[in-house]
Amino acid sequence: MTARNKAAAVLLALAMALFALTGCTKAQQGIYTLYDGNGLKIEREGVETRIYDLEGEAEYTFTSHRVRAAQGTAAQISEAKTTADTDTITIQTVHGLIIVTSKATGETIYIK
Repeated sequence: MTARNKAAAVLLALAMALFALTGCTKAQQGIYTLYDGNGLKIEREGVETRIYDLEGEAEYTFTSHRVRAAQGTAAQISEAKTTADTDTITIQTVHGLIIVTSKATGETIYIK
């Protein structure tokens, strides 16, 4: 091996080691408060969104997934599905969008 090839091999090994040490470590994700009201709190941690119904003393968790849409799903995408309907809140989902409505205040929060 020539000196030039040895230097290239060492440089490549250093680059791969650096990538292995820095590229493979996952950054710690914190909890982000998206909404904090009198009877409702919404937090996101990574792919999970948690909705706390403080008045109704309930918790709802949604996990985001990436999914390819199949053909013929246009009707499913345009229709909201009611996930929870209590005395205090209503939660609906529409193609990756979470819609939370507080019945006490009438306020609607959209979470993407």
